[in-house]
Amino acid sequence: MSSSSVLVQSNSELVEAVDECLLVLGEVVRRAIYQYVERNCQIEREGIPEKLEAFHKCLQGIFGAATNVIERLVAKRLYSKLSLNFEAHENWTLVDYVNYAKKAKGV
Repeated sequence: MSSSSVLVQSNSELVEAVDECLLVLGEVVRRAIYQYVERNCQIEREGIPEKLEAFHKCLQGIFGAATNVIERLVAKRLYSKLSLNFEAHENWTLVDYVNYAKKAKGV
């Protein structure tokens, strides 16, 4: 598989991981979060992988200190989808986890 097709696959799996983890909060809350992110941070759901740092900051605006919990859940789900072993790191953000996953997958 080419590195560009691996990247596309991992980007769609990242969006799926975000979807699944936000659904833990309930469908209505997930939709409200996506609406907030789109309106206030100008990030559409499908654009999350390309604007990951901005998405992280937007989540901080919504969840504050609890952002790391949400992001670890997303990272754990993403790593599972990518068949990677997940290891929590205290100061890592979703951006760090995704960058590590890309390196591990050779993207």
